Amino acid sequence: MTDGPAISLDFDPAANVVLAQKVGAVPDVFWGQLRVEWGYDGDPARSVRVPLERFRENIGWLGPACNRYSVDIAWAPAAEAIITTIKLERRQLEHARQEVNTPITPDEVERRLKGSRFVRPLKPFQLRDAAKLLGLAHGANFSVPGAGKTSVAYAVYEAEHRAEKVDQLLVVAPLSAFDAWETEIGECFKPGMAPVIKVFGTPGSQDAEILLVNYHRLAAHLSELTKWVRRRRTLVLLDEAHRMKAGRIGQHGSACLDLAFSASRRDILTGTPAPQSAQDFVALCEFLWPGQSRRILPAEVMTKNPQPETLHAISQAIKPLFVRTTKSELKLPRPTLRRVVVPLSGLQREIYSSLRDRYAGMLRMSMNDRVELARMGTITMYLLEAASNPQLLAVGSRDLPGEFAHPPLPVEPGSRLWEMIVGYGRYETPPKFTRLLEIIAQNVADPAGPRKTLVWSNFVSNLEGLKRWLAEYQPAMIHGGVPSVASAPTAAITRESELRRFRQDDDCKVLLANPAAMSEGVSLHHECHDAVYFDRTFNAGHYLQSIDRIHRLGMDPNERTTLLFMITDDTVDQVVDTRIRDKATNLARALDDKELVRMSLPDDEDYGSPIETDVDMAALLAHIDGQDK
Repeated sequence: MTDGPAISLDFDPAANVVLAQKVGAVPDVFWGQLRVEWGYDGDPARSVRVPLERFRENIGWLGPACNRYSVDIAWAPAAEAIITTIKLERRQLEHARQEVNTPITPDEVERRLKGSRFVRPLKPFQLRDAAKLLGLAHGANFSVPGAGKTSVAYAVYEAEHRAEKVDQLLVVAPLSAFDAWETEIGECFKPGMAPVIKVFGTPGSQDAEILLVNYHRLAAHLSELTKWVRRRRTLVLLDEAHRMKAGRIGQHGSACLDLAFSASRRDILTGTPAPQSAQDFVALCEFLWPGQSRRILPAEVMTKNPQPETLHAISQAIKPLFVRTTKSELKLPRPTLRRVVVPLSGLQREIYSSLRDRYAGMLRMSMNDRVELARMGTITMYLLEAASNPQLLAVGSRDLPGEFAHPPLPVEPGSRLWEMIVGYGRYETPPKFTRLLEIIAQNVADPAGPRKTLVWSNFVSNLEGLKRWLAEYQPAMIHGGVPSVASAPTAAITRESELRRFRQDDDCKVLLANPAAMSEGVSLHHECHDAVYFDRTFNAGHYLQSIDRIHRLGMDPNERTTLLFMITDDTVDQVVDTRIRDKATNLARALDDKELVRMSLPDDEDYGSPIETDVDMAALLAHIDGQDK
């Protein structure tokens, strides 16, 4: 370093900040630019403390500015190591994009795993995916739900662990996915040699080799988890990674992006990498390759409403960086899909007709107005409640994690509609309840042996009512209000205990579930082959994800899977059924595409509306106006 003006750069790992200090007479204009680029934390005249993530993401200005103002840099070893890592990752990315790495074959994967703790035989497509991922410094698995991404992830981890590239694994996942990670470890690893897996915050979790944490707790305990990741070489893996798609503007995304810098290896898993927009790829790329998304993605990615060719351009740009197994490669037996139509009659018909009359003629708005879309979402929920169980109109939906909250139907006390709603339960049983009981009884009495049934509903109050209605079958129940062991270790009833009861207790013949709480992560294909959709919203993504709970890799090829959709005649159920069939057909076709697809899957921070598109809205308006006859 010369005797002229300079800045010294050092890194404080405890605070996760880079410290920039003046050395000599640094020009004010240069120091002013440094503070603009890196922030104002520190002594304004002498030093700046810049968070590591901001330093890494905004380092490009430094070299040109130093040359322009003749300012030298004194690198402390810890800060210089950060620059070395940045340069290494840039080379790794370029090699991956240009596909100049020496390819790893499936045979090589098997050779690396031979004699290791990992003993589960992998399918050919899983070996193919593991081979490509092991050829990347950081990788993405975009295989469809039910393709065994967890097993592939464990295989990649064990191969990297055996090669002494990583020592431990942090899995960030929704609570519903914990069950799969804890169950699969017993299937993938040799008995008595499996890595110790713990949920963050439980006894012994600090000493575990594999640590599970959900997105909420990661954000709340980022400093503690960052220390855990830094203590040894760590593979940080995001499961259902579309949950951090908001990136820096979301709590989940910001925490994941901050943690990325401390990982030795980063991987992501999601069968739905582009839930809403092409822009969702930015956060995923930033996690895998911090600060390099603009080098990876085409400029069109920032388009608000991307055209199909935009997704094609993105697919081509990142194709070397991900693996994908399609639905058809799983070679699963096709499920049986059947509609169960129940009549709209009596007091329920009168209530439903009153609602239609109430909304007809008042819903003429711009299809692009987000406020009106939210309003339509609430109206949709009221109509769905009236179609399944009119008693729900007086209750509304509680503000539970990941669920669409809405107030009770605003009705003038003492009016005819108010009297019908509050008195409904005294005069009628909703036909869907009666028909569901018949379906459950038929499954239990199957001559080939009792069959367990998974029942889906978007309304927690429906699930609670069904639990009482189906009491003789001792139903288990999972929704946003049922805690996990991670959040309530001493709770008498948890999601894990309910899943265990459904799987292992022969007297428990029914599992009642909410798609927002259980459409991801859980595998039930060994215990259950019948699902009933008590009600559905326009969200096709949740629908497809929920199917994969019982129709996935590893199921008996001779087993029949039956999906029943309960529809109340002459109601919004029919509109939803038509729209879902159209969207699901398109989405299912896309899932057999090697490229990436646009799907609508909300995350915990943005559960979204039960109505998705202007086509949905137009169909709903036609129904309300009576034009769908």
